[in-house]
Amino acid sequence: MKSTVLVPAGAPEGRLTLRSLAVDLSLLLAGLFLVVLIANLGSQMAVSFHPSARQAGLDLAPIHLPYYAARSLLRMFIGLAISLLIGVSVGSLTARSAVAERLLLPVVDVLQSVPVLGFLAVIVPFFLGLFPGNALGLEAASIFAIVTGQVWNLIFCYHQSLATIPGELLEAAGVYGFSGWQRFTRLELPSSAIPLVWNGMVSFAGGWFFATQSEAISVDNASYILPGLGSYVASAIALQRMDSVLWALLTMLVLIVLTDQLFWRPIVAWSERFRFDSGTAAQPAGSWLLELLQQSRALAWLGGRLERMSAPLRRRLNRWTAAGRQERLRGRRREAPRWLDALVLVLGGLLLVPALAHSLRQLGSLEILRVVGCALLTLGRVAAVVGASTWLFLPLAVTIGLRPKLASLLQPLMLMLASIPANLLFPFFTVVFLLSGTPLTLGCVLLMAMGAQWYVLFNTTAGASAIPNDLREMALVFHLRGRQRWRRFLMPALFSSWVTGAVTASGAAWNASIVAELVTWGHHRLSTPGLGSYIAEATASGDKPRLLLGLVVMSLLVVGFNRMLWRPLHRLAERRYGH
Repeated sequence: MKSTVLVPAGAPEGRLTLRSLAVDLSLLLAGLFLVVLIANLGSQMAVSFHPSARQAGLDLAPIHLPYYAARSLLRMFIGLAISLLIGVSVGSLTARSAVAERLLLPVVDVLQSVPVLGFLAVIVPFFLGLFPGNALGLEAASIFAIVTGQVWNLIFCYHQSLATIPGELLEAAGVYGFSGWQRFTRLELPSSAIPLVWNGMVSFAGGWFFATQSEAISVDNASYILPGLGSYVASAIALQRMDSVLWALLTMLVLIVLTDQLFWRPIVAWSERFRFDSGTAAQPAGSWLLELLQQSRALAWLGGRLERMSAPLRRRLNRWTAAGRQERLRGRRREAPRWLDALVLVLGGLLLVPALAHSLRQLGSLEILRVVGCALLTLGRVAAVVGASTWLFLPLAVTIGLRPKLASLLQPLMLMLASIPANLLFPFFTVVFLLSGTPLTLGCVLLMAMGAQWYVLFNTTAGASAIPNDLREMALVFHLRGRQRWRRFLMPALFSSWVTGAVTASGAAWNASIVAELVTWGHHRLSTPGLGSYIAEATASGDKPRLLLGLVVMSLLVVGFNRMLWRPLHRLAERRYGH
């Protein structure tokens, strides 16, 4: 790797120039503006709110869109920060402990597939009670929904990154006596930097779906509206204001481009320093903002001051995490006891059997056969989504990941397409299906893929961009072409990233089936048999026994495939295709 310390570069050498002074002054003004903006937006999040009071509708004048966009973006970044914290914490725990891996990963796999938005009717009253008389309750509910759209992919990504750290680096950490804190900051975070950045982008993009849905919330026949792009679009659709919908979509596209240029592109370029390399590096992706930040003498001075001020804290952390470090730094974990699988099954049975028995008493055994049939149909669609996404995007990911300049050019377009909430595009596709007579049996696969395919693309792109240059040069030296190149070079290098992307894509597809197998446009209603439409119809009609039965069957399917398919593939990636 080019660097293993997560600190700013040293101070720029040379005397103070007019250019460096202008850079420092510009960054100072931009920083002050950002602080004032966040403070103002934060104060608006904590205004007084009473659920019984009637809320005023949003003003649909386009001049208010920058304010609504800023409110939505603040929620998105708060959700991203929480998701990264949870992702790194849970990912570290599951990578270090086989017991935690067997207990937590199936739970995470289920949670990423459960339609969390359907549970907002329970979540919103909880947060309103947590913050009585304050709009923070609604804000917390919206941010919670956003986190559920971002965190699962980050957990899987970080877990897989730690599981495939090269063994020689683990041995070197043990030889040098790294403490737990040093291992975390000098080995684990740098090793997972590139996958975390790319998966952070796709998680951020996926969070827009939940943001747009959670800003206009209906609970107990009462509607709660938070100022934001999602509530703006919801109000525009309710009033049939197509001009306002188009203004909102244009604002979102501008917001995506600005976020890419001012946040994601600098981080992508910065993460290149953590690539595993022993040869000549490929031309890295560039960022005009990162170059500007690196020219700042004030930031370099501030970084040096912060490093010196934090030295005592780092020494304490090293001492606190030094005990037993040699055992933790061994490359292999102890296997989880075999009885743990039985314990998980017993605990799961204690939770699911009473629910199934309650549903059976009210619905009868024939309903079980119907649900199983619906589940198999949706399972086939999920498999089709993952297979088609792999077939379409794996070659594209290799092309982009191995060419940093091309990645720099296509990254804004990829982010823009992935960030457009799929639920906002469903009405357009529904009209096309109605006009063309396309059955939803086939059309829903396309709708499900709109939100799931990006996980395969971004994960495999990150894997391709992280391939060490010495391996790339070796493939050229041995003249690997065609199938030989894929079998001996690309597939071993990308297998771990593809597994992570396929797991999260399958979870997203299960989640999307709830809204893709039953769509409406005006008085027109299209549906197709499947577990998603079964759950959607039960939710709409308030049929709790069928809703419970559908969710239980979906959870069993997800956990079953986690144990029989994804877990063995994860272990195969660790055993055979680690760096």
